[in-house]
Amino acid sequence: MKPKITEDIKEIISQSINWGKLEVNYLKLTASEKLIVLMSAMIIGAVILLLLLPFFIMMLFALVGTFMLFMAPPLAYLAVGGIVLMLIIIVFLLRKPLVINPISRFITKVILDKQTDKKQTDL
Repeated sequence: MKPKITEDIKEIISQSINWGKLEVNYLKLTASEKLIVLMSAMIIGAVILLLLLPFFIMMLFALVGTFMLFMAPPLAYLAVGGIVLMLIIIVFLLRKPLVINPISRFITKVILDKQTDKKQTDL
């Protein structure tokens, strides 16, 4: 009876080590998946910003052209500069609800996502 118990203990230890290795591999896979999602979101955001920059510059020049119909060109450029400065100040003052909160929500959603756990229990 004693050899049976030692064989069972060896089997349990072997399976526990195997389970631990599988858990480590699962953590690595999950971490890499979440890192890929975060990095792809950052890259897409950077590309969108780079594509929107010329658009905003053209819109500002169009606004300057419109203002030139009503005032001298230097004043038109100053007016548009003042508008841009006011927008920068507004974004700076509202940076928490406009920038920080959405980014933190997105990162916590990606990191603490329970969808992967639900998918595993459904299988």
